[in-house]
Amino acid sequence: ARQLGAEPVLMPTIGIRPLDDWTEVDRYAEALKSQTSQKFSWLIFTSVNGVDGLLQRLWARGLDGRAFAGSRLAAIGPATAERLAHWHLKADLIPPEFRAESLADALKPHVAGQRVLWVRASRGRDVLPHELRAAGADLHELPVYQNIDAPEFSSQVQQLLIAGQLDWICLSSPSGARSLSERIPHEARPLLGKAIRLAAISPVTAEAACQVGLPVQATATHYTWDGLFDAIAAVPRE
Repeated sequence: ARQLGAEPVLMPTIGIRPLDDWTEVDRYAEALKSQTSQKFSWLIFTSVNGVDGLLQRLWARGLDGRAFAGSRLAAIGPATAERLAHWHLKADLIPPEFRAESLADALKPHVAGQRVLWVRASRGRDVLPHELRAAGADLHELPVYQNIDAPEFSSQVQQLLIAGQLDWICLSSPSGARSLSERIPHEARPLLGKAIRLAAISPVTAEAACQVGLPVQATATHYTWDGLFDAIAAVPRE
């Protein structure tokens, strides 16, 4: 953002925190360590937090990447693949578009009759389980971190919104768009799309914003933060 001449203001709408109960993760950790009857053909990672959540727990239990021997790894995008590489693991599949729909399409030819483990947040979109089960996968879902609502915006952020002193708000997920709609001061809502413009990291996020009445002026074509900033930079300044 600073490279675009902007001064970023943090206004998180979603919070990330560890699980309160690791029982289910530990049970799957033992399955990953066991023989072929309990192995998963595919492990799917759809976020950096998912990679860290599972690998940190495996590490704490004396396991490491060898627990994935015989399994193939799918990552939703380059950031998630890079986090796997940080743990000395290589993604076998990255979809051409970095969203759940594209990941599901890329996996469908490979999962019929296969045991598949989706490493996920405590809440989120259900595109993957719907599509992959329909394709014949024996899909298991494993939350490894909590996705929670962040606290209300600070008084400073609320005043900036009401005064129209923020040029752009970046939406990085559908849940973030919905949470913003619930948190934004009613005095600031008439400024959206005018003094304050919104940019979405993907068409799915833009659609979620539209559904809750948030007008989006820029949507990334490459579904990363760099792609989001490129989309903002391409909008003519008023």
